[in-house]
Amino acid sequence: GSIAVTGEGNSTTTNLQQGLLKSWARSEADTSLLDSLNLSSNTDNGTGDYTFGFTNAMANTSYSIVTLGNYASITSFDNAEQATGSYNIRIFTRTDSLTNDDTKVTHMVSGDLA
Repeated sequence: GSIAVTGEGNSTTTNLQQGLLKSWARSEADTSLLDSLNLSSNTDNGTGDYTFGFTNAMANTSYSIVTLGNYASITSFDNAEQATGSYNIRIFTRTDSLTNDDTKVTHMVSGDLA
């Protein structure tokens, strides 16, 4: 449902269902899930390359993934594959060159569930 939110002199309507995260996780380098919501599986595809399966699928492949790393160097992420039942993230760390990396990672998914 929707709720009315009042702020700065304006009133807006917020859709709670669309505004909530549909999945989140905190995972270790070996894909061990420290804690998660709506994830049923995790696969280590190689160094810095992981696939996570949803418990409840997404409605389409146009959902948003936000990924954060826990590393001292500059860390970059590539959401290589998005399917309705899973998504893939690849982690890269830059020191002098861009290389795949294993590190603790946080990822969140927003969008519509099926």
